[in-house]
Amino acid sequence: MTADGWLGDYRLDGLLGRGGMGEVHQAVDTRRSRAVALKVLRDDVARDPGFRERFRREAGATAGLQSPHIVPIHDFGEIDGRLFIDMRLIHGTGLDTALAHGPLPVHRAVAIVGQVAEGLAHAHEHGILHRDVKPSNILLTPADFVYLVDFGIAHRTDGSDPGLTATGMTIGTWAYLAPERFDAGPVDERSDVYSLACVLAECLLGRRPFDGTGPASLMKAHLVAEPPRPSRERPDVPAALDDVIARGMAKDPAQRFGSARELAAAAVAAISGPAPTRARPAASGLPPTTVDAAPVRRRRSRTPVLAGTTIAALVLAVGAGVGIGRMSTAPAPAETPVAAGTPSPTEPATPSTSRTTPAVPTPAPALPAADSAEPSGYTYTVDSNYPVHLIYTDARGDRVTAGETPAPWSTSFDTSAWGDDAQPSLSAFTMSSRGDTYVECTITDADGRVVANQRKETANAAVLCMSFG
Repeated sequence: MTADGWLGDYRLDGLLGRGGMGEVHQAVDTRRSRAVALKVLRDDVARDPGFRERFRREAGATAGLQSPHIVPIHDFGEIDGRLFIDMRLIHGTGLDTALAHGPLPVHRAVAIVGQVAEGLAHAHEHGILHRDVKPSNILLTPADFVYLVDFGIAHRTDGSDPGLTATGMTIGTWAYLAPERFDAGPVDERSDVYSLACVLAECLLGRRPFDGTGPASLMKAHLVAEPPRPSRERPDVPAALDDVIARGMAKDPAQRFGSARELAAAAVAAISGPAPTRARPAASGLPPTTVDAAPVRRRRSRTPVLAGTTIAALVLAVGAGVGIGRMSTAPAPAETPVAAGTPSPTEPATPSTSRTTPAVPTPAPALPAADSAEPSGYTYTVDSNYPVHLIYTDARGDRVTAGETPAPWSTSFDTSAWGDDAQPSLSAFTMSSRGDTYVECTITDADGRVVANQRKETANAAVLCMSFG
């Protein structure tokens, strides 16, 4: 770096890290009196047009992304022949550092992976692949809010840029690379899903999923070795979570989850506990508010994938082996500079005791009259003190998913279009590092009878409501 510790208007206060493309410094943008993380391309590679293009691509790919789980870029460009990216300074630690102390509790591992999945899904929706998902590129704040960082080898899904470096070497970290990355096969979001499943396995095992000592042995493991099954080493890991990892790390991309959110939803379902009770909850006296969860629907799939335990059976009904489309996300908060020692503004805030009711969407199909011979409709209701992620069977009998949905939430629908194998099911997940989270789901039939109900009160709460008729 410069001898006097400056780069243009940036005062460099300390080296935060060094990677294959450059260095990241804690710095101050003196024009705006803002503490930032400043990434600067190394001098010895800045002269290589290929490396310069990759560096510019990182900035261009990431600058337009607005997920709260992706570190915002303030500015990028060139100063005195040095390429730079000015990013929000995050006060936290890498997931790799946390894993150096051993495996994580199961619920914490799933919660972290779920937040990474949100960031990845947002990038994928904008045509951007990360291609370097690994623990050292996942930052945790003291409150366990997660940021995905370093899109330095980001790749557009439209095929507009190459998958190899100028030297012909595959880029990325060997321990997390999907098999298709080794043979120049087609790369899409499922390659990132594979890497995310590797991260989930490492969170549960406390070590990388494969024990290779170099590129050749790791390549062989990714191509032919069976994925790890953490439940064989940890009795607190449900076997259903092994199946989530196995599907996420399938050798054939067509056998993997179709999206990062789908993997995260299956992981949540795998740890959601026993089947719900059927007891009627205490009436609140207030009608539920119907809000639009903005689900996106994919084709139906009735093919079981996860098998074995009671938990696995529940997973089948709420998202494993089905085509789950994109989840809508709440609009990203306005970007606010983070000064040193200031908590990130995108970290979850303490919930208010008052709520603003979202706009009511177009009503769902009306339920049949109460004197029908058989109830042919259901009402789903979810209550929580934080926004929830949802998976449920809708009026068509399809599994749909929706994310960052305000609670309380409710929807009613007719089931006349259901096939014989469709069953009412509702899964809700929310989390908070404050430990004050609660979430409750209820399914009632057309006659107002409660057919399923479950409530959880934990830091990372997930509930399942199902009825088998």
